[in-house]
Amino acid sequence: MTVENAHAFLDELKKGGHSPDLMSKVGTDFDSSHMSEALKARGTSKDELLKVAAGGSATTDWISAGAAVVGCAAAGA
Repeated sequence: MTVENAHAFLDELKKGGHSPDLMSKVGTDFDSSHMSEALKARGTSKDELLKVAAGGSATTDWISAGAAVVGCAAAGA
């Protein structure tokens, strides 16, 4: 579990969107603190992702891509 794995997850998410295989990495390849660090390095946060998932506006590409993760996680995917 590393921050580098969280960055790789975000890169893959942005490139190809979410998939069951990609989502299976959540909690196994990285934990919440790793994702927080990766998002911070990209200029966003979990709070910003939740705002976008709830219908707010995205201020960066990472927020737009990450909103898909939040939506899937909320739906239990």
